[in-house]
Amino acid sequence: MSKKLEMNGLWESSRMTLPQHKESAIRFQKEKQFIQRQALDEQEIHFISATLSQSQIYKKTVRLTIYDKNQVRTTSGIVTRSKHGEFRLDIIDPFSGEENWNWIRFQDVMKVEFSKEWSED
Repeated sequence: MSKKLEMNGLWESSRMTLPQHKESAIRFQKEKQFIQRQALDEQEIHFISATLSQSQIYKKTVRLTIYDKNQVRTTSGIVTRSKHGEFRLDIIDPFSGEENWNWIRFQDVMKVEFSKEWSED
């Protein structure tokens, strides 16, 4: 196989490639790695909303699966505030006991469930 196609050989051997073209090709490769957002049905949206509301009212921990462009991440915490389009999730690190919080958009929540603490009560 040609050395031109290995590693960074394409850019090294092609002296006529403009920096804008190289940046465009790299940006295109990164965009291909984005994860598509799953469409939720109306019943799932109502369940998510009700669960987040119960977490806020009863101060119970929930586990969230959150959409991000590059990955799907999971976090746990208690909903303490909500406003139009987003809510505040307070997170307590179990190892250090340090408190942290994040504002999360409702549309980014893919799945929510009560933590084991809730089901044992």
